[in-house]
Amino acid sequence: MRVLASPALINRWWNPYNWLLNTHLEREGVEVFGAAPWRVLRAQGDIWHMHWPEHGFNGKSAARAAWRARTLLHMAREGKRLGLKLVWTVHNLRAHDGRHAELEEVFWREFLHEVDGFVHLSRSGQTAAESRFPQLVGRASWVIPHGHYRSEYVTTRSRAAARDVLGLSESAPVVLFSGRIRPYKNVPALLRAFHGIQDRQARCVITGAPATTALRDEIETLAARDARVQLQLRHLRQKDLASALSASDLVVLPYREILNSGSALLALSLGRPVLVPRLGALAELAEEVGTDWVRCFDGELTSEILNDAIVWARDTPRSTLAPLDAFGWPAIARAHHEAYRALCADAPHATAPRELSRTS
Repeated sequence: MRVLASPALINRWWNPYNWLLNTHLEREGVEVFGAAPWRVLRAQGDIWHMHWPEHGFNGKSAARAAWRARTLLHMAREGKRLGLKLVWTVHNLRAHDGRHAELEEVFWREFLHEVDGFVHLSRSGQTAAESRFPQLVGRASWVIPHGHYRSEYVTTRSRAAARDVLGLSESAPVVLFSGRIRPYKNVPALLRAFHGIQDRQARCVITGAPATTALRDEIETLAARDARVQLQLRHLRQKDLASALSASDLVVLPYREILNSGSALLALSLGRPVLVPRLGALAELAEEVGTDWVRCFDGELTSEILNDAIVWARDTPRSTLAPLDAFGWPAIARAHHEAYRALCADAPHATAPRELSRTS
């Protein structure tokens, strides 16, 4: 079987999700190639597996967004005409920045008509997708979780050494936000909540590149009023991000909205407990991994919620490694392979999505 993937391997150093999926698919005997336009238009594969088709709508130019949408739809129609099956992994239900909402809605109506099969990363994600797009109900779909990052994000530094690099004392309570900083991730709310923490030894570390100058300015202004805040507003290399995570007591992801979170799985992959809103797949993640590793909050993040979570993170007994067997890549790759084979064989599909077995 030959799969054209968008993307395939090129984003390993930015987000290794696709690299991990596709290299494990290759171990399953699947041939994986990048979905270059000429490959799609000539149907040089059995499956076109697409991730983040909404990405083009995050740019400022409406004309460019429209051109990218038309190009993608043309490729999908031509590839399908020649027998290519289109699979979409539903990472998001809309473009994060919401710049071209009307244009995007037109795109979704056309795009969803072309998709042959849908991969959802959680049961709640599948429910949310079918609520947003009722035309998905009854279509071929599978629930296959997002895998962990243990093999990709590693550090040779001890916790003490990692803290020394950041200038943090061994005894300081440390909370961390990591990941690309977009408005929906609500980093200013974390800074406001942290400012109300009474412990003068506590520290807040923010890592990641802000998506806009206005967001950077807001974060820098809030951080300037509290000397306990440390900013690293840039994309960190994997080893540096792994080190920063190892230095923390608690990873806080105060999103306003979320469907799935690779950042939460990254933190858990490095043995860091997380504080997250009870949104999207995050409550499901807490059920799977355990409430000693994932703590959910409702409503706005407050100083009281954050302070309680810091105490929880530091005082709760837990194993060295989070229990992430359900998020192992070999089983995830096998489930994708089975989905591809079913589509290529035009196998009948139940109306309920099939779930990946909870073994790796």
